[in-house]
Amino acid sequence: SLFTLPPPLGSGLVASAVGPLADNLLERGWEVSRVRKTAQAIAFLGPASAMTGAAAIDDPTLTVGLLTVGLSLASFSYAGLYCNHQDMSPRYSSILLGITNTVGALPGVIGVPLTGYLLEMTDNWELSMFLPAVFFYVTGVGVFTKWGRAEKQSWG
Repeated sequence: SLFTLPPPLGSGLVASAVGPLADNLLERGWEVSRVRKTAQAIAFLGPASAMTGAAAIDDPTLTVGLLTVGLSLASFSYAGLYCNHQDMSPRYSSILLGITNTVGALPGVIGVPLTGYLLEMTDNWELSMFLPAVFFYVTGVGVFTKWGRAEKQSWG
């Protein structure tokens, strides 16, 4: 049970630093879109890298360490996607967050049966568990990098 404690503790620590870090980059002249896309790339590629590494090793302590670091880096979303709604439309940001959270939940819905199918086909727990998540994280980076915008919209 002690192995379940490090990831949320790490996430809390990273979350505390992400906002000031993003503010510092903005003060140094970074464009808002660049800050949001960079933060979101870290938030997605950190866990994807950790899960890839965890799938390749057979040491429980190292696995917990990798997953703690990776899932902690997911807190960079607070300076990425979660701020992006306010950038685009202060008036409708709550509605936009609801829409993106709904779409973001779909990989979880798809991932459960896909994980079961992969486990049945491969008899490999690590591959079955982590491969779908890594796929969706990497796909998310591509989508957000290509189409993500932080400019206020005319309708917002």
